Amino acid sequence: MITTARQRQMTLGSIRITNLPDGYALFNIPFLFPETTPADWEPYQHLLNQDKQIVASIGAYVIQTSGHTIVADAGFGPGQYVDEGNMELHGGELLASLQKAGLTPADIDLVFITHLHPDHVNGIIQQANGEQGVLYPNARFLLRRSEWQRMATQAERYGVEEAVRLLEPRVELIEENTLLVPEITVLATPGHVSGHASLLIEAGEQRVILLGDVFHNNVQVEHPEWRNVFDRDHEQAVKTRLHILEELAKPATIGIASHFATDVFGRVTVAQGKYQWHTLAE
Repeated sequence: MITTARQRQMTLGSIRITNLPDGYALFNIPFLFPETTPADWEPYQHLLNQDKQIVASIGAYVIQTSGHTIVADAGFGPGQYVDEGNMELHGGELLASLQKAGLTPADIDLVFITHLHPDHVNGIIQQANGEQGVLYPNARFLLRRSEWQRMATQAERYGVEEAVRLLEPRVELIEENTLLVPEITVLATPGHVSGHASLLIEAGEQRVILLGDVFHNNVQVEHPEWRNVFDRDHEQAVKTRLHILEELAKPATIGIASHFATDVFGRVTVAQGKYQWHTLAE
């Protein structure tokens, strides 16, 4: 039975990376991948639940280095969103996941958001005494400049209005190839949205790429050309996926895929031009 990713951690040299489950999403195939056919999915029945829906993990990550405790993305936060017949999204587990990791929101000194979509940023919102504030009181909030500029219109802010309002006096805008900390580099990975970012985490010759929404489902490793309803620029998204797959297939490289089911940590191999995802052994 397909499930969402459970909480687990990995180490990269002295760096600890823990995924923080916040909830899950379910998608009907024709909605998420509108150009695919039932025949396309025959080899991938193991990626679907009993109702033939795509299962997606929702969550965030905490990266602990020698000098920093960083949250990458923030999850959806408490609540749910249902688009009848297309998708549903449920959140609210992130605080418990953070506690399970032995941390509190006050321990976080930096929050990086890969892109401003509800399931990646709305988890920064904290409701207290009828008012809204940020969940991480001691953190700096960082974001690619081009992604923040995308928020210039009300249409782009749809679904993330409160998170953007809370970020406005706090956000620090950075460019691609910026070092968040000495071990972590911001990568530009456009296509899903123009300002989308991923993170490259390095320790010696070992590498981890935290992917954000470069991929939405495990199947896109084998079919990076499949159109996803949420990708704003399909052609650019395909180019980005192909580039990232080349990087993931290099030695000593691990991928962290935000929405993959079962497990978000994995490696990519390539044989005869075909890429495959392999869950990272514990």
